[in-house]
Parts: sequence; structure tokens; C-alpha cells
Amino acid sequence: MKKAILVFIDGTTCDMRHRIPLRGTPGFFSDENIMKDIPTPGSAEMMNELAKDYILVYIGARPSEYNAITKKWFTVNGFPESEVYCGENQAVRMKITKALKKQYDFYAGIGDRWDDNELHLELGAKSFILQEWTPNWDTVRKYIEEVTQ
Repeated sequence: MKKAILVFIDGTTCDMRHRIPLRGTPGFFSDENIMKDIPTPGSAEMMNELAKDYILVYIGARPSEYNAITKKWFTVNGFPESEVYCGENQAVRMKITKALKKQYDFYAGIGDRWDDNELHLELGAKSFILQEWTPNWDTVRKYIEEVTQ
């Protein structure tokens, strides 16, 4: 069975800084504005590399009603097909993570915030916390390759 990797969305694979001034308004999560988000540098390429050896599971700090538009964003931007789960706060994301732990064998988690690490630890997975908006995918590549070689 392929191992899985939990990958965070905003700040890790998705640069949504253009929406920050809209926080707290209906426009912040509008489909139109979400589709204007851009991939962080190298993220689509890295996810396509990882998808060769791992099942990717995307998780984000968005209300769950935005799962479908988020999944569409990934497809339009060249990311590999995968499940998308969103939870608007850490407690909801922890509940999602605990359910995912029963479905997948997680090797690693990739995020950009220290609280992402809590979810990786819940999975018993290697944790990569990368710089927000400009992740260093070479670090992930280096330590993932140690296992896949």
C-alpha cells in the first residue's frame, strides 16, 4: 500500500495573499477570488513528483463548503488529483486528521505553520514546516528521497 502525505493548502501550496484585505467579507472565499490564487513557487511540480510514490491528501484552513472550488483550483493549476478536506479551525482540522488516520498510512505532513505540526504528530508522521508563501521544496525532496531510494 502506498503511503500518504498530508499537504496544507494556504501558504504551503497556494498563495492567497491577494485575498487578505478581504478577510471577514464575503469576497474572501468567493469562487472568483479563490480561482485567482496562485501556486507557491515549485509546489505543483513537487506535488506531481510526490504523487508518483505517495497518495496526497490536501487539507486547508477554509470552511468545508469550499472543498469543491479548492479541488477545482488544484486541477486548473496542474496539481495531481487528490482528496481535499477543509476545516475552518484547528479543532475541526484535528477531527478530520483523526478520521484520515484510519483511512491512510501517513508517512509525512507538509505545512507552513507551527500548528500544522500538531496534525502531523497526530498522524505519527514526519513533519515538514516550510516558510510560508516561499517553501523550500528541495528540503522536502532531500528528506523524502532518503526513504524512497
